[in-house]
Amino acid sequence: MEIPVGLRLMVFSPHPDDETLAAGGLIQRVLEKGGSVRVVFVTNGDGYTEGVRTSLKEKNTSSNDFIEYGEKRHDEALGALRALGLQPENGIFLGFPDDGIDDLWSQHWSSIRPYTSPYTRYSRPEYKERFSRWTEYAGMDLKEEISRTLEGFIPDWIVLPDPRDYHPDHCTTGVFVLDAVRQLNEKGDISFSETKIFTYLVHYFDYPSSNQWIKEISVTGIGGTRAAGKVLASAQWYNLHLTANELEGKKRALAAHHTQIQVLGEFLKEFMRSDELFCQLSSTQTLNIPIEYAARFKRSRS
Repeated sequence: MEIPVGLRLMVFSPHPDDETLAAGGLIQRVLEKGGSVRVVFVTNGDGYTEGVRTSLKEKNTSSNDFIEYGEKRHDEALGALRALGLQPENGIFLGFPDDGIDDLWSQHWSSIRPYTSPYTRYSRPEYKERFSRWTEYAGMDLKEEISRTLEGFIPDWIVLPDPRDYHPDHCTTGVFVLDAVRQLNEKGDISFSETKIFTYLVHYFDYPSSNQWIKEISVTGIGGTRAAGKVLASAQWYNLHLTANELEGKKRALAAHHTQIQVLGEFLKEFMRSDELFCQLSSTQTLNIPIEYAARFKRSRS
């Protein structure tokens, strides 16, 4: 995987820590080669019950506990960005509902009937970084926020969660980004001749601990279903081999995510390897994946 000089890279992270696990090395490489990076955190990771209970050291929780947990994960994400060579302003926090991104796509597309997080009790982004006070927890609003981040930066490369990831927040975040890119391409704001789309896995069978996942991925659709399976089958995977310094930087960034190490330490350490893998999507795949997935929920156009 060759990284051009002066690349403009935008990485979409469903939760704080995914940016480090999947692309911590890539981010450092882009910066080293004179490029610029933006990391978009779609949620603050404020719906992780086991994490909140571990942090509090008790089983009973309140909505305020989840909100405070989301704020803590926000601050940890800023620490991770610094460890990767970025500044706080290079992180964009959308504040959408953890453990609810798939619900926005399938059941709460319209802002007329927004989703309410069962954890924070929010029905709109209430964190201080929100783009607009009028934004609701609705699929159409999340797509609009993603489009605004893309239009505000115009990246050369967009890196997003692979739609085949088993985690609902991950796979659906990937589809949301692809849908925003599709629409911007139709408007003429993004050209596929100039913009490359790459995906990454975090939650998938035997990934990254063994190569068994390779045998499964070619017959997998969105979220492990059959949806868009044929569209995704031909996607090509690329390897980025990290230097010793880049791997050390990635480890420092992971260490900033204290709350996650408490609960998922052994799993997270699996990603501290000398290689990062990315799947490149063609323009045809980028255009067709969100359309096919929208049709599954009886939306002919998403």
